[in-house]
Amino acid sequence: MESPVGRALLRLTGVSLVAVPLVALVAPRPVNVGHRWQVVVPVTVTLLVLAVVARLPAWTKNRRLPLVVSVAGGAVATFVGLMMRYHYGWDARVVLDMARTLQAGRPLSAADYDYLSLYPNNLPLLAIDRAGVAVAHGLSLAPDAVLIPLNGSCVAVTLYAVHDLVVRVAGRGPSLVAQLVTLLLVGASPWLAVPYTDFYSMPFVVGAVALAARALSPGPLPRRVGLWVLAVVAMSVGYAIKTTPVVIAIAAVLTAVVAIFDHDLAPRRRAGVIAACAASSVAFVALGLGLSTGATAASGVDAARMDASASPPLIWWIALGAAEGRTAQGEPTYGAYSQPMVDALEGRTPSEVSQYSADFLAQRRSERGLGGTLAFYGDKAAWNWGDGMFGAWWEGLDAAPGALAPATGPTGAVHELNGFHGWAYPVRADLTQALWLAVLLVAGGGLLRAPYRRGTVLLAVSVLGIASFTVLLQGRSRYLFAFVPVVVALAAVAHGWLPRLRPSTRSRARGVDRTDAAQSIESVSTASTAASAAGSPSRVI
Repeated sequence: MESPVGRALLRLTGVSLVAVPLVALVAPRPVNVGHRWQVVVPVTVTLLVLAVVARLPAWTKNRRLPLVVSVAGGAVATFVGLMMRYHYGWDARVVLDMARTLQAGRPLSAADYDYLSLYPNNLPLLAIDRAGVAVAHGLSLAPDAVLIPLNGSCVAVTLYAVHDLVVRVAGRGPSLVAQLVTLLLVGASPWLAVPYTDFYSMPFVVGAVALAARALSPGPLPRRVGLWVLAVVAMSVGYAIKTTPVVIAIAAVLTAVVAIFDHDLAPRRRAGVIAACAASSVAFVALGLGLSTGATAASGVDAARMDASASPPLIWWIALGAAEGRTAQGEPTYGAYSQPMVDALEGRTPSEVSQYSADFLAQRRSERGLGGTLAFYGDKAAWNWGDGMFGAWWEGLDAAPGALAPATGPTGAVHELNGFHGWAYPVRADLTQALWLAVLLVAGGGLLRAPYRRGTVLLAVSVLGIASFTVLLQGRSRYLFAFVPVVVALAAVAHGWLPRLRPSTRSRARGVDRTDAAQSIESVSTASTAASAAGSPSRVI
């Protein structure tokens, strides 16, 4: 049965995803590297044409290939990360240095505890880093030699989760393309050299969506309940590692609520589903808190020296997301990190921080007016989503000359391609930008015509969730990085609904082949609805 709310969510996501790349092609908001339209525009158009007309050969659609691509992709990612090792700064270095200190048996300084009190979300990262330092010490290796392969392992799991998410709806061809695009955008990124929460949370983000999508598909109730529980666990682990995966939990619950109205279901069963969603939300929060407590213990910090009142309230992050700034090169920033606002926390109580934040927001609204406020957040969305490199080399002093040591051979080649000052990096950034914009256009264009499907709505709402997060709160393009595989999966699913250049019986048949799983789901849904009407208890949503 059709769902007006579900279709509206698909169309809203589609319009949003089309708008961003159009702005990026016409009036890009650069992050730390400008993109040459002479390269980006024609390559983007070429990729769009290929998305419409290209077909994969039959030999690429075998069952073993997705696993091969996943393992090989993890190996490639590990190689790229190890070749790119450099002395990164900012939070990644701060936390790793703390892990080294604790593993060496030395206490953290007062400044360290001030930092952790301000950013307690980095305690799980500290626990992971400390485990990595311990393993590295036992193997007589540097910590990065252990933690970077962990990044690569996360890429391998992510690639297989992308396959699982796409193949059931769109078929093996689109799932393979989705894996390869994810490998290019994520598995070859300069970020692989930095052990941070983006990669550590990524498998749980994509895995949670894949598990929730399976749970929302019609089938035996015990199996679907088990999959839903696993999805909640994956969401909780992802949230414990990094804050942004909370949007997956919200998207899953919203999709489940929408789904109970896409067929005739007894009010009692609808109430049961809503109760189950409420219980899932409580379980998500409880698991998240438990995992955070466990991470604190595993990190080895003295919890008594943590100041819980130092962590800013939510409104401060919203205020920070409304601040404008400038890079060292004079380029504008929108709602990114602001040292003056961090300094303003000094000596204030939580209530004073909340009042300061409310006053800051009111002042920005007064200065900008309604039109200016909308323009600011529009610029912010274009700035965050219009960067196919996802803020690589933007943090701290990572882009400084000499960050990468001189090298020759394979290492030197990787430096030239992925290093910020490499001679091939501008072309690499242009091509990656074009690929990312093409992904957004395929996803958005397909969603403008796509029919209601639960799995598609889950993907769309997840993308809307991370977009809202990065627009309303402090954010930058790196915050999207863990969700890139979800966006690629959405594009692969929506691809089948793009307009065809030559509509024919054969192309329509191919369209049915690409969405055979979706049609099967629809058939099962119809049969399940009939069974529900006959009193069968096997279908909840």
